Amino acid sequence: MTHTGKLLDIPKSSSFTKRIKPDNRIPTVEVALKNENGITNTPRNLLSGGFSWTLPTPRKEYEFLTASPNALRDLGLDPQQAEDPVFQSIVSGEFYEDKVTFEKEGFPMPYSQAYAGWQFGQFAGQLGDGRVVNLFEVPKVSSSSSSSSSSSNPANRDKYEIQLKGAGKTPYSRFADGKAVLRSSIREYIISEHLNAIGIPSTRALALTYLPSTIAQRHGAERCAIVARFAESWVRLGSFDLYRWRGDREGIRDLSDYVIEELFTFNNTKFANFNRIINLKTDLFNSNSNVIGELSDYDKMFYEIIVRNAETTALCQCYGFLNGVLNTDNTSVLGLTIDFGPFSIMDKYDPNYTPNSEDHERRYGYRNTPTAIWWNLTRFGEDLAELIGAGLELVNTPEFKEGVKEEWEDSIIKRATKIIEVGGDMFQYAFTKKYVETFFNRLGLAHELIDVKNPDFHQINLIAPLLEILLKLQTDFNLFFLTLQNINLDQADYVSIAENEILKDVDFNNVRHDKSSLLKEIAEWLITYQDLKVKSLAYESRPDPRNYNPLFLPRNWILDQVIAQAQESRGENITHLKKLEKMSLNPFDKSKWGDELKELENSWILQGQKGDEYAMLQCGCSS
Repeated sequence: MTHTGKLLDIPKSSSFTKRIKPDNRIPTVEVALKNENGITNTPRNLLSGGFSWTLPTPRKEYEFLTASPNALRDLGLDPQQAEDPVFQSIVSGEFYEDKVTFEKEGFPMPYSQAYAGWQFGQFAGQLGDGRVVNLFEVPKVSSSSSSSSSSSNPANRDKYEIQLKGAGKTPYSRFADGKAVLRSSIREYIISEHLNAIGIPSTRALALTYLPSTIAQRHGAERCAIVARFAESWVRLGSFDLYRWRGDREGIRDLSDYVIEELFTFNNTKFANFNRIINLKTDLFNSNSNVIGELSDYDKMFYEIIVRNAETTALCQCYGFLNGVLNTDNTSVLGLTIDFGPFSIMDKYDPNYTPNSEDHERRYGYRNTPTAIWWNLTRFGEDLAELIGAGLELVNTPEFKEGVKEEWEDSIIKRATKIIEVGGDMFQYAFTKKYVETFFNRLGLAHELIDVKNPDFHQINLIAPLLEILLKLQTDFNLFFLTLQNINLDQADYVSIAENEILKDVDFNNVRHDKSSLLKEIAEWLITYQDLKVKSLAYESRPDPRNYNPLFLPRNWILDQVIAQAQESRGENITHLKKLEKMSLNPFDKSKWGDELKELENSWILQGQKGDEYAMLQCGCSS
């Protein structure tokens, strides 16, 4: 579909509210618009339903800051939309202060989504969009298929859902204020667009609006902002947790049917990612076929979500990106990185590193991230236990829809257990395959050399030894790949290459390993690597590492500099933010970074050479 270029004119819909039952206390849009006793923004537990109609909270002042050029392109919008007052009023929420206008223009009624969640291993009950208002869906344009997130996760749906974060109180605000501060809003705006630019499936950021007269109490009194963001869907594993918590069998089925039909059916094809994996790993069900039998759509949905999350986790590990709060409410059914709190890009390889200063057990640290995501997916399997336990012959019968008979219980438990067990094997395979492929991309090695039946071989023999070297060297993780891609390995003296190229900037006063031993270890690894490089020459499809090793990453210390300028100037001076926007959204192409602030640019791209006080920084959950 081709758009007119104006957000106001694009056809808008709201499939989630058409398919999912609403909050029982706000059953219609008419009740929501009356908003008697402030019901649409009064925190409370829902007895039923998966969303509440609500409107953005009016603010005293709105000051538009910026819009992502990449996001505008992928939504089919004219770049000049960033200057359009109507566009600016929509992405800030101000447009919705006039109820007559938004209804007249054909805008659906906004809403906030309910979900629950397991947080740091404990069930937290109802959570939900405590400061988020979902505005509408828009159709994708054909050109948006070129975006990194779409190509990384094929067969996503053909719509985007636009929402506002920091838009005010909702029924799910609990004890919070419905606000988002400028600090965290800048961080989310930059990182979500950067991850998309380097090929990691991510929710997106469209625009950033400053609220100079809106104050929230966080580290102190901080001024607020609104991020307009979008994704193919905002459904999370926690959305299913909510229905399970309530014991709402019908709600779980309704949500599952929505996910299958709206999110995982694309161009008359269902579950493309699951099918791709099962066609490669044909033996996954061999030992359990007598228990599992033929797969239902609910089984395939479970596996599709497993594959998507496994592959995204692998990509994040290969680039050193860490989301410090990976609870089930922050785990997307589409496998998108979502809800950025205390995130970080790992400066030096350290498997014990966590970006979250409050994560004292390192539950969401680098080493534990794959395990944490699989733990979340296991909870999700338990949410679906009845549906995936019933099997194809039982799941759609009228008797099963009415309830589970006692004589069915053992077989349902047995089958659900096997489905989840196979899911564990599928997660491991999909993760490892994508992990090896991504490191092969960064190293410029042909995928044809990977044994799809056993991708672990190169993980063990090439990647694990490399990471061990990086752990010992404590050199910059990303900078290592940039250095390696420019080294000529055709000469046979690998010890000299190790000393003069790889170790040239290493201060051995800070390395607790013998230099000669390290030289030997690196030289042996280079021999293995060069052998694979030579073999890769036989394949025209071999990746160019320059397309996979970003020249720039938005480190925490850089974000801190940008935030400080914006805060100190109260949004009047955002030159650092605009520079960071150009560099983060075009991490492989220096020509798009602009001619301004070159001294600042040079400081930022020093990256790992800035000293330990700039590396491995942490932050808390406050936002």
